Amino acid sequence: MYIKSLQPNIIENDSYLTVMSERTGNLVLKVLDVEGHMAKTVVADVAEGLQQLALNLSDLGSGNYILNAFNGDVFIKAIRFIKQ
Repeated sequence: MYIKSLQPNIIENDSYLTVMSERTGNLVLKVLDVEGHMAKTVVADVAEGLQQLALNLSDLGSGNYILNAFNGDVFIKAIRFIKQ
């Protein structure tokens, strides 16, 4: 599984995560604030191929965050973003 991008990088409410996967699986997204506190966890079913996942991040307060993506227990990628 590969994370291609998070768009837009400056988020008001919704964002889109582009994911490429060789097979079906679970994608676990852990959103941390800059102090390392867990702000949100999202679990998504991912199908084989290229797809965009809609993320509703409206419940987060304004600030800087890090989205950590995992395929099960395996770390894939960390992406920084700003929530307005």
